[in-house]
Formats: sequence, structure tokens, C-alpha cells
Amino acid sequence: MPNMIDGETEFPETNSMLCPWGQTMPFVFRAAPKFESLADKWILPTLHPRRGEVVIERELWPVSEMFGASVGQHRRAVNAGYEATRRFRARLLALGQEALAILRAKDEMGIVLLGRSYNVNDPGTNLNVPTKLRTLYGTNVIPMDCLPIVGIDIKDVNDNMYWNYGRKILQAARFVSRQPNLRVIYITNFKCGPDSYIKHYTKDAAGGPFLTLQFDGHANDAGTLTRCEAYLDSQGFFTHEPRPIERSAQKSLSRTREERVEA
Repeated sequence: MPNMIDGETEFPETNSMLCPWGQTMPFVFRAAPKFESLADKWILPTLHPRRGEVVIERELWPVSEMFGASVGQHRRAVNAGYEATRRFRARLLALGQEALAILRAKDEMGIVLLGRSYNVNDPGTNLNVPTKLRTLYGTNVIPMDCLPIVGIDIKDVNDNMYWNYGRKILQAARFVSRQPNLRVIYITNFKCGPDSYIKHYTKDAAGGPFLTLQFDGHANDAGTLTRCEAYLDSQGFFTHEPRPIERSAQKSLSRTREERVEA
């Protein structure tokens, strides 16, 4: 179980850290009483993806060496892993572009799901709300991992977004701000410290209102779906007539960062 410190980024001047829970989870698991008998079985390499493939290759070498792999085998394995990741991401983007093209061609609205991949894509965590949005309400749903957000600048929203997922979330929100037929549902989880303040910048990036769904692993979906219905109705999904929103990449409906500081 790797100890992931940060994530890849196209903005090297700004940190791209993973959250404290993500960074420390391997050590939390190892210290759990249930796993005391397996304390010497854990393999916990510390990885820094933002430093690139060469660094990851070096940081993973002790693990490969432990299993008797040669240097050549190790390098081929790391290269294969990166190549598989690139193909997977390319496939996600292709699916996203296809979905966006269909929405434009049919003049339909869509919901972009913002959030961390383990919240947005795990039906156990999010009570399968993405699927229910589609099956119960006919809503077009696109996860943010399928959007072309690489290179989108969000410095006017937050010039030091050092959380890796925070940057991606705000980039996706900014992308939505440029698409008149898209709206946002932000999926988060209880006790997520970074999300507790990242979501306050999301309105600035999205240029309009959005729905936040916070899951804690205990509630059922009744209240959640009621909130979804209210949001979809308020945004014109049921009438197929999008409610106009004055969007702007430079000026948000909420107060600017400077105004908030002065207040």
C-alpha cells in the first residue's frame, strides 16, 4: 500500500498535495489492532508522482528488489504502468468528449459530478446517486475525470491551491462555467478537511449555484434524492429550459477573494 504524498500536475510552481488522510492511511492501517499480527507484512513505499516517472521508478525499486526483480524488469514494469495509466486517461477523455458532443448536438443539459474519484465513482460511498440521477430523472451525468481540464488556470479563484484534487475540482468547475448547458453537483464526504474550504471557491470557479452532497456512510438516499430533485428543478432540467446564469470566467456571482478578505 503506497504512501502517496502528492499528485501529478501541469503547474509545478504550486504544490499538488494529497490530503493528510490519504498520506497517512497506510500507517493507520498498519497500526490498527486487527492487523497487529501482520505488522511485518506491509509494504509501504513513499511515492511522489509530481516529481515524474524517473523518481517513481527510483522510489519503487526497493519493492521490486525485494521480490527479486532485475533492474530491467523493474523499469519495464514501471513503464507499463505509466502507459496503462495514459491509455486509461485518454479513454476517459474520449468518453467525455463524446458525451459533450451529444449534449451539444441534442441541445440537452448535463450534470458534471465534482469531487474526488473515490467519492464520485464509488456507488457504495455515494449511495449510487449518479446512476439514480440517470435512471430516475433521465439526467445526463458526466464525472469530472472525463473532462478536458488540463491547463485550465484557476489562479484568479485561488492562487495557491496546493491540494491536488482541489485544483482539479476548481478546474472542472471553471470548465463548466464556459458551458451554458452544464451544471454542477459536488460530491464530498463527512470530515473531509480540504473539501470543507475548497467548496467555498467552487462557486467562484463555476460562476453559479451548485449542489453539494455530503455522505457519511450512515444516511439513506431519501433526503439526498429530494435535494437532487430540487436542484434539478431549479436549474430547468425537468422543463428542458435552462435557467439563465450570468457566467463569467473573471467575475463570480459571489464576492471576490479580495472583498472576502476585507470583510
